[in-house]
Amino acid sequence: MMTEGGLAFSMYGFESLLVLYVVNHLLKPDVLPHVWGMSAFLPFVQALYNAHTPNALAAAITGLFLALIYVTPMLGGLLADWRLGRTRMVLIGGFLLIAGLICLAIDQTFLIALALLLLGLGCTRGILPAQVGALYAGDDPRRADAYQLFVLGIQVSVIVSPALCSTVAQNIGWHAGFLTAGIGMLVGLCFYFIGRRHLPTDTIAGHTHKKVRLTATEKRTLLILFAILPLLAVATISNTDIFNGYLIWADRYYQLTFLGYNMPASWLVSMDGFVSTFTVLGIVAFWRVWNRYRSDPGEMSKIIIGSMICTIAPSILALGAWIQPGPHHISLAWGIAFHLVNDVGFGLCYATGMALFSRAAPQAVNSTVVAAYSLHLFLGNLLVGKIAGLLGSLSSPVFWLLHVVLAMAATTLLWLFARVFRRELSRQA
Repeated sequence: MMTEGGLAFSMYGFESLLVLYVVNHLLKPDVLPHVWGMSAFLPFVQALYNAHTPNALAAAITGLFLALIYVTPMLGGLLADWRLGRTRMVLIGGFLLIAGLICLAIDQTFLIALALLLLGLGCTRGILPAQVGALYAGDDPRRADAYQLFVLGIQVSVIVSPALCSTVAQNIGWHAGFLTAGIGMLVGLCFYFIGRRHLPTDTIAGHTHKKVRLTATEKRTLLILFAILPLLAVATISNTDIFNGYLIWADRYYQLTFLGYNMPASWLVSMDGFVSTFTVLGIVAFWRVWNRYRSDPGEMSKIIIGSMICTIAPSILALGAWIQPGPHHISLAWGIAFHLVNDVGFGLCYATGMALFSRAAPQAVNSTVVAAYSLHLFLGNLLVGKIAGLLGSLSSPVFWLLHVVLAMAATTLLWLFARVFRRELSRQA
């Protein structure tokens, strides 16, 4: 719990600062020329995203980085299982993350920092949950309680870290904010190092694996599941944008003064974590009551409902930007409404989508397919890196209406998928 909490503290802390740091500090003419490797990296980003304004470049860099953090854990898991073992990988990853956050506190080593953070997250995310499960036998009732504590550590960090790190960044400086995030990982790594003797011995598979053979039906099901991923990425685009263009927009358009204090925009990430805690509980309670009196609608129906709700969230921001136009004029009440609706929609889509993949994926490749489910977040962040770059060239209402249109199109396609592939995706398949 403490190790994952420390990892989540560092991850959500620096992610909540990253796009604002890049657009408000790193891309300044007196800073940018001193960043090592940026003269070669920027032309690559500009060519990839056609990004040339500070907003577009910041969104592109952040989107590309946030996309890649959903790929490297899959590679790290393979390396842990087949070569180095889980414990060694987590220790290596922890040190890489701390080194990355130290480098992030130095302008010149920004790109080195991103590389170290990607490697560190690849070594830790995905492996820690597996180690928690390995502590208990398959029928041990304490397993569920352990995962509850594990998730609790993450949720507390999501609420506390962005608010704390952004406050430090605002009052002391960006670099101090990143170092604050690093303290969380250092504390988590110390707990892990002390408690590692209680972990089960790692089993390294080597090259003893058997070749997997799938039936034609299983291959068809896999193709359908992977075709759903880009639709989920587009349907939940507003949620993905929270760490990117939304923060840039919020910093410029929300009225963030509260009781005379100028609240950092990154506090909104903490607020989102707080709201999502209750929306998740509400969703679970709702379906439990529903299933007492009616039949369960199935995973695809829940995902479509969640996707429809996701289209409402950016509509709220578009309406607020239309009624209260101008910098720092939009009431934070619009933001609270956005986060509430968005968290309900995303909560339905994300958790139910994972349940669908876990159930429908062929047993022989089930773990791999469930791990690949996070690829929709990879695709979503790549897309957001482009969409968020349109800030400034589009008016605020049009910018958020673009999110609405994309989410509606994805929802329609998900509905068509549910109808056409009803048999393959049903629980009786």
